[in-house]
Amino acid sequence: MKYDLLTVGFPIVEIMRKERGVSFEEPADFTGPYPSGDTCIVLDVASRLGLKCCFLGTAGTDAFSDVVLNRLERDGIDLSHVRKVDGASTAIVFVRYDKDGKREYLNVMEHTAFSDFNESDICAEAVKEARWIHFSGEVLCIASDVGRRKAMLRLLEAIPADSRVCLDPNFVDDQPGIMDIMKPFITRADLILPSEGEAGRMMGTDTDEEACRGLAAQGKTVVLKKGCAGCDVYTAEGVCHIPAFHIEEKDPTGCGDSFCAGFITGLVEGQCIRDAGTLANAAGALQVMYVGPMEGALYREEVDGFIRNHKAAK
Repeated sequence: MKYDLLTVGFPIVEIMRKERGVSFEEPADFTGPYPSGDTCIVLDVASRLGLKCCFLGTAGTDAFSDVVLNRLERDGIDLSHVRKVDGASTAIVFVRYDKDGKREYLNVMEHTAFSDFNESDICAEAVKEARWIHFSGEVLCIASDVGRRKAMLRLLEAIPADSRVCLDPNFVDDQPGIMDIMKPFITRADLILPSEGEAGRMMGTDTDEEACRGLAAQGKTVVLKKGCAGCDVYTAEGVCHIPAFHIEEKDPTGCGDSFCAGFITGLVEGQCIRDAGTLANAAGALQVMYVGPMEGALYREEVDGFIRNHKAAK
């Protein structure tokens, strides 16, 4: 096939408070813009790890769009199916940290290029040429209005039976109707990668473990991302814990997306679950060691060196 990985979404830039403990209300310095967007991060990390990647979606015609698209293009991602929307702006996320590390976001998402996303932006021929198709819950939730929902469902329907589907739930806590939004994508998914707290809420169970075991019983591979505690991989055969790496965290933004890219890369390469999980943990760990959502996306030889030289937690 032409592509190892295809996904859909839109560029975002992140602009971050330079110092921790500074509110959005007071005048102070920011740093950025940094290229971002959860599916953009997945593609960039996967491409640097060695996969052939394709991006579907819409983008603005402003300088912030160039920040993201130029980065993706430099890293070899096929952007030929990204439609530039004349006069449209790029989504912006302002980020700040409290002294204790808690994050706060201020999103500028409405009336940006992705607002114009529609069924015509889905190239079925490109979809048919992809081994893996990755969906983000954030994108699905933003695209939950009638027009954009039709586009997402058209993409889902265009996926060949022998292609694999990955879902990262990645939804915001106050999003209503999560199960209804996710249901057709959960049904088709071969690989689901929730973070702690997402699996139970998405499936309406009391615990993440109950949700993960239920999905695994349906034949799916479910990877529960647990941050500095590593990850738990649920399959029909049981549960496998894969420890994280000991690192110093600077900025966790993009960690989960990098993890997804690492795990998919491992599966594309035919790695066993444990090795794919180790690669995913390494990709996530490297991301949090740098400031900026894509700044820790290192090349494969660097990631392999990190795995050799760094000890995983028990």
